[in-house]
Amino acid sequence: MFTKNSLMVFSCLFIISACVPAPSSKMQTTRKAEPSAPITSEEPQPDLSIGAIDPATPAIKIALLVPLSGESAAVGNAMFDAATLALYDSYLTVPSDQIRTQLTIIPKDTGINITETKKATEKAIEQGAVFVIGPLFSQSVTAIKPILQEKNIPMLSFSNNQAVASANNYTFGFLPEQQVERIAEYAYLNKFQRVALLAPNDPYGEKVRDTLSESFIKKGGMLTSAELYAPSYANIDAAVSRIAGAYNNSPEERRFQALFIADGGAQMHNIIKALHKNNINLQKIKLIGAGIWDDKEFANIPELHGAWFPSSPPELYDVFSKRFATTYGYKPIRLAALAYDAVSIIAKVAMSGKGIKAEDLTDPKGFNTPAGGLVRLSSGGVSDRKLVIMEITTDGFKVVDYAPKTFTK
Repeated sequence: MFTKNSLMVFSCLFIISACVPAPSSKMQTTRKAEPSAPITSEEPQPDLSIGAIDPATPAIKIALLVPLSGESAAVGNAMFDAATLALYDSYLTVPSDQIRTQLTIIPKDTGINITETKKATEKAIEQGAVFVIGPLFSQSVTAIKPILQEKNIPMLSFSNNQAVASANNYTFGFLPEQQVERIAEYAYLNKFQRVALLAPNDPYGEKVRDTLSESFIKKGGMLTSAELYAPSYANIDAAVSRIAGAYNNSPEERRFQALFIADGGAQMHNIIKALHKNNINLQKIKLIGAGIWDDKEFANIPELHGAWFPSSPPELYDVFSKRFATTYGYKPIRLAALAYDAVSIIAKVAMSGKGIKAEDLTDPKGFNTPAGGLVRLSSGGVSDRKLVIMEITTDGFKVVDYAPKTFTK
């Protein structure tokens, strides 16, 4: 049994029944002693010829850099649990004669600042890590790049900022640009060819604005107005007032048909309130958003019923979520799925015994990840994902446009 302060060695998979994902100390009273059946639960229970690792099998050490302390500790611990589960599941269903490498994860706490993240990275390298999964935040990715480049160690980070991507440094987060492009294309093809934008006045909001404008212009549509606001109701109300003025003062053929709202959480209630106050007719205007809308609470907001947003395939995440909850006794946060998929990819690549090579990571066919669907990594480090379009309904979310099953170019 391992802890977050020890190496996670999976040579114990040689005896499958003796090796299970370990609960963290805070969850021991609620988690089950044994994991439930793996995701392929309909399959017969494997015998020792499945997932068994010969003790002589060469080992590869990879570092998992996540926040295990500080304000983001809950996020990091859930990602650690997901990574553990992914490694267990990756080996559990593979014939032993196909396992040519045993993976060892070295979990490291990135702490509460850049200095601690650097130290954690250096310590993992000292302990033999030849690949890094994580860290979570873009500033941490930038900080440890020089350390990894000096040692020629690749990184698969959880960042969703493509600006930090480069050769050998891959981003794995859901990129805002790809989410915006996906929903923009779907909206345009469904006759919503003029769009307005409400977004926070920050780098994310600016990124959404620029991508939305470019996406609609390429298709012959237009971004009629874009209002960025500071995070207060007064500022949101003022921005919505300007949006309403632009709509009312335009001829019918130039009025926006859809409104993209690049915000979520509790702020959505302020936005809805401002839309009503400024007499925005939501019967005439389609509301659209980004992946941040993948929040079940949104189904309880009547004004959002019928709205669209992009996401990963929900059926895959639901299977992962149930598997995780059965094993650990609590529901995973959404980011935990990234850790599960990242480890699943690396395990698949490493299991061949050829090492973790760039040409395998950047396979143009991509990877069908178990929790997030189809994704591929470019030689420049940017991830490319195939997303579904979800509609918010009174009964929850439903898929209205499925993700493509392959990459065509």
